Amino acid sequence: MAKIKEKLSTVKIKLIILILFLLFSVSCIAVPPAPTIKNQQISTLENASFDNHSPENYQSKLKTIAIERLKLADEYRKATGEIAKKNVLEKARIKFIASIDKDIFPFWYGTDWDFYGTTEKPGEGKIACGYFVTTVLRDAGISLNRVSLAQQASENIIKSLTTAPFIQRYHNAGIENFVEEVKKEGSGLYIVGLDFHVGFILQDNGKVYFIHSSYIEPSEVIREEAVKSAVLANSKYRVIGKISGDDQLIIKWLNQTSIPTLKR
Repeated sequence: MAKIKEKLSTVKIKLIILILFLLFSVSCIAVPPAPTIKNQQISTLENASFDNHSPENYQSKLKTIAIERLKLADEYRKATGEIAKKNVLEKARIKFIASIDKDIFPFWYGTDWDFYGTTEKPGEGKIACGYFVTTVLRDAGISLNRVSLAQQASENIIKSLTTAPFIQRYHNAGIENFVEEVKKEGSGLYIVGLDFHVGFILQDNGKVYFIHSSYIEPSEVIREEAVKSAVLANSKYRVIGKISGDDQLIIKWLNQTSIPTLKR
């Protein structure tokens, strides 16, 4: 009788082990995880970014900017009275800034820098700081000589585009103080000239950004907070020209008036 009980006990133990083994095996069957919504969104955004910033889309965007500029130019010509013209100029100013900041800059981000870079195609080839500035302005509709202007000292680039009331100079100013001074000049698009460099400054809703073809890492066209920019901080001399604030430049943009290069 004791032997029978022992055998039954042994059988129960084996059955329990078998059941546990089967349960464990089922739980470990390899089933490929379904893609998460987050991963799908990232993939979609990356593809959309790539598609939206193709060379073909860049040219299409420039054509759209040109059409909108022509409409504003026609509206400005037809405006009667100082107030009416001023209102059109304000619309044109907003469009000028948005065309560069929202429509043109994004295509250029990530384009490689090179001291001799002259590419006219964002994302292809390499571009120097001066050529980045003049190419962006030309593509936005400013009538200028892209090559001769890019080869000038940064201050001459600024003085070719705007006049003394819109130009400010800073010597040996700390980066925090410099950014605070720029904020006092108001929202808008600026060109900034440094000891050996040139780029754009954008002030938008109290934030100041530096957009340029950077000669230090990552050595490409970037947008960064001005106060955190090593390139801006390391320059002893800084000159800014608030090109979006100059009504005469906006009128030249509307009318495609040619802007001569102020040479050394």
